[in-house]
Amino acid sequence: MRPAPLLAALVLAAAWPATSQPMAPMLTVKEVMKHVVNPAAETFWKGSGSVTTEDGVEERAPTTDAAWDALVNAAAVVLEGGVILKTPGQGPADPEWQRFSQQLADAGALGMAAARAKDEDKVFEAGGEVYNACYACHAKYIPRPANSLWKQP
Repeated sequence: MRPAPLLAALVLAAAWPATSQPMAPMLTVKEVMKHVVNPAAETFWKGSGSVTTEDGVEERAPTTDAAWDALVNAAAVVLEGGVILKTPGQGPADPEWQRFSQQLADAGALGMAAARAKDEDKVFEAGGEVYNACYACHAKYIPRPANSLWKQP
């Protein structure tokens, strides 16, 4: 065994700055939603259920391993989006914010498991859980005009 690579690794490890402080959020909540959560949720939702058009019913469930992998990836991003939103300093210092963020992460985890199992029904259910997490949080934290057609739950 050559000691030089081991010694170099130890020197680098000792020189690496240790931090006891968590990193501060780099994106605002709106940016996390725009660039992380929304695109991933939309991708996940497009991979389940069916759409009825004049031409008939279009099933949206994946039909290839690559498409199932894309759903797993989208659900993983939804999961981590929930984790990001729970980061101290990322959103309101409010227990409900934490609960909604965890609900989103949990829905992403369900989606990952369902997509890994290639279970169309469970993917659809997980998509509903993602929607429920989004809806509950938006109902509390996104103000709507009084004349909005969107009603608080």
